[in-house]
Amino acid sequence: MSIDTSTGSAMPNSVAGEAVAELDGIRMSFGGNVVLDDVRLPVHPGFTGLIGPNGAGKTTCLNVISGYLRPDQGDVRIGGRSVVGRSAHQIAKLGVSRTFQTPRLIPDLSAVENVMVGAGRHFRGGHLAELFGLPTARHDERRLRGLARELLTTFGLGEHPERAASQFPIGSQKIIEVARGLLNEPRLLLLDEPAAGLGAEDVDRLVTGLTSWATGRDAAVLIIEHDLELITRLCPNVAVLHFGRIIQSGAPRDVLRDPVVVEAYLGADFATGD
Repeated sequence: MSIDTSTGSAMPNSVAGEAVAELDGIRMSFGGNVVLDDVRLPVHPGFTGLIGPNGAGKTTCLNVISGYLRPDQGDVRIGGRSVVGRSAHQIAKLGVSRTFQTPRLIPDLSAVENVMVGAGRHFRGGHLAELFGLPTARHDERRLRGLARELLTTFGLGEHPERAASQFPIGSQKIIEVARGLLNEPRLLLLDEPAAGLGAEDVDRLVTGLTSWATGRDAAVLIIEHDLELITRLCPNVAVLHFGRIIQSGAPRDVLRDPVVVEAYLGADFATGD
């Protein structure tokens, strides 16, 4: 296994400015089994990759940030404010969106309707306005439907926006879920293995769509991924999680050549290029 780490990220963003989100000394255990141990990870505007072997605690990091889990110790800050103890719903309202390893779409809804599900915090009139079809709700729905269509087009899926989500292949369903997360105009997007199960064409759609969306924004994207080619294309900064601890972070070309990372995660084949 070998990849070319000499090329730079596809994104112009670099690690600069204040962190959008921070994990600070996070410890998390389940039944005495320590899953995260003193994890410290800043997530700056642009793309940050989080890699590591299965069971390293990567998804647990996302669950802690997004409020699905409360850490035993440490702090999670978004925009400089602690969010530990807030519910997942409250954290989402702060502008945090996430995807899951398995797409969580509503199969009978169309692609565009599934994307629109992600826009709850942008409905100005609230659920009662939606229920009674008030003018503000109708206006919001038209506006958000248009934005949802634009996102599908950005990701190369704009040809059949009214097709039921269940009729799309799994790769396209995962991309629809990413688009749904973006309709929320998040300040922080958490992607859990978005390229898993995708073919090369879908990976290109994903990279192109994310790059297009992120350009000119101060939003941060934290990506868990085993596809190291995707990580090197998108992320100017990558952190390696191993047995619940961050063992290395920095530019992909440096991290992926580090002997500790090679031994702990990538294996001897990566080092030799066999």
